Amino acid sequence: MARAWADAGAVVDVVTGVPHYPAWRVEDERYARGRSWHERDGAVALHRVRHHVPASADLRGRARMEASFLRRATPLVRRSAAGVVVAVTPSMSALAAAVTGARGRPVGVVVQDLTGRGAQESGSTGGAAASLIGRAEVALLRRCAAVGVITPQFGATLTAAGVPADRIVEVGNFTHVRPSAATRDEACARLGWDPSVFRVVHTGNMGRKQGLEHVVEAALLAAARGVTGVELVLVGSGNCRDELVAAAAGLPTVRVLDPVDAERYPLVLAAADVLLLHERPGVREMCLPSKLTSYTAAGRPVLAAVEREGIAGRQLVAADAALVVPPGDADALLAAVERLRADRGLRDRLAAAARRLGEETYGEPAARARYVGLLRGLVARTGAGVAA
Repeated sequence: MARAWADAGAVVDVVTGVPHYPAWRVEDERYARGRSWHERDGAVALHRVRHHVPASADLRGRARMEASFLRRATPLVRRSAAGVVVAVTPSMSALAAAVTGARGRPVGVVVQDLTGRGAQESGSTGGAAASLIGRAEVALLRRCAAVGVITPQFGATLTAAGVPADRIVEVGNFTHVRPSAATRDEACARLGWDPSVFRVVHTGNMGRKQGLEHVVEAALLAAARGVTGVELVLVGSGNCRDELVAAAAGLPTVRVLDPVDAERYPLVLAAADVLLLHERPGVREMCLPSKLTSYTAAGRPVLAAVEREGIAGRQLVAADAALVVPPGDADALLAAVERLRADRGLRDRLAAAARRLGEETYGEPAARARYVGLLRGLVARTGAGVAA
């Protein structure tokens, strides 16, 4: 998004924190010491600030992290010479820093997740606290001149909660992943994976929202039933990773692997026979998983254990771009894996539909144009020529 604005001629300054997700720890040695860092990403200036990174991503830990970022980011926003300010959620502190530090400038926001719904649906927060977070989120969003949403369902939810409909702007997302040119067997060889195994791969965060314990349950069922030649592979990190590693220990049908870098990630996607999207039961309106943009670019069939009436489920069902099964049902998940293994025609059809969904919905040129349109709408309110 920031690069798209810079390419369109805006002067872009990004105020952000230190990389820590999804491992929930700072692993880059560049940020082991210090309180702030000035960097550049091409034409985009970045100002990183130190903030708390909780060992446990529970309500208390997240609140402390948000408070520490808000304390250090707000003065930078306030002092900035930018003509407009744009925040990205689910960081509530980023949104609060934009709103409170704006000094009368137009404020926009791009809503990647609904924070209040996330607190409720992920199971990380009790009902009263989740309701309070949701009310605070809406109150801040109502103070924004433009509210960009990555899916129409977010717009409907926010309008129903009191955000004026005429401020909602659909911006969508686009994939940053370029598919590998390697064949499936070539990718397996480069990764050291056995090409004779039918492999179902999940990538990305391993948190409560993903509900990946049910994938391990499916692997346990497969082992108990004597299923051979099938492997469920979980690639990534997150606050549930250690639990998954412990639960998967000794099972021949599942592996938990470390995250891979940007160069190897397309190879992981290419080496998969099926790509898995998995969410905790009850997750419906909090987010559209970002991994879906990468999956649809990879040319592989998608198996989705998600709520059919949720945001991801509705999009995939409408496009017929995945085999959708109920989340939290290990038996149904294993049955779907075996069905896909046995039916090459089904895999080919789903892969083609996923690719079409990616081209039509997550294409980069169209998404860039939508982001630039959001910015221009804010700039038009001031006649300004810069953005933050």
